[in-house]
Amino acid sequence: MSGTRQKPLARLKSHLARLRGRRDLSRLSRHQYKDVWTELSRTADGATFWVQCSTDEETLERTASYDIGRLQRGLRVTKDEDVLEIGCGVGRLGKVFAPICRSWTGCDVSPNMLAHAARRLKAFPNVRFVELSGYDVRPVPDASLDAVYCTVVFMHLTEWDRYNYIEDARRILKPGGRLYVDNIALTTDYGWNIFQGTRAIDPFKRPPQIGSTSTPQEFEVYLSRAGYSSWHVEIVDEAWVVGTATK
Repeated sequence: MSGTRQKPLARLKSHLARLRGRRDLSRLSRHQYKDVWTELSRTADGATFWVQCSTDEETLERTASYDIGRLQRGLRVTKDEDVLEIGCGVGRLGKVFAPICRSWTGCDVSPNMLAHAARRLKAFPNVRFVELSGYDVRPVPDASLDAVYCTVVFMHLTEWDRYNYIEDARRILKPGGRLYVDNIALTTDYGWNIFQGTRAIDPFKRPPQIGSTSTPQEFEVYLSRAGYSSWHVEIVDEAWVVGTATK
């Protein structure tokens, strides 16, 4: 889910319908991110669907344009800066960010996602890709980036791994570098509907990648405990909890 908001229950039904015939996912647990997302992104259409619940290219570009505005309000990326995305998927946002920064690095847990993103962004000479373990950004060098962002990803992670990424992002940021993270906000009506919709699914039938929410207090704890020099948490568009921070 990204950009314009879909009806929560409709989105859940779409997810579950897409899972029919994927019995192999039932053996995977939520924390097996690499196995789950590599399976879901075997094809370009499959990968695109799990990025935005649609395979329509026009929708992909429209949601990217919408989201870039929200991210730029927190990051203020300029032409002379190096940017990294955690969970880049098919390069939806990379296609928008690459022209406005010095370099863009797309990181993802799935090698399939990275291959799809590389094809999508092949026209840009300033992009590169890094495969992650699913729990941190360890392959990325210390103090090498001006901005790091992670959007529409935390919903698929456990709390411990959300914090892992926030903590490790501080390591790879230069002094003064900025971080942006978001998730669906449980404290909003929209987030509560998502929560209730997922709660209604039989616990033994919930897919491992199903989305879960966050609270502003959760983000405040993560950002303060990770040691950022300044941070800010807010609710955006009556749906998202957004955290921004500076190293």
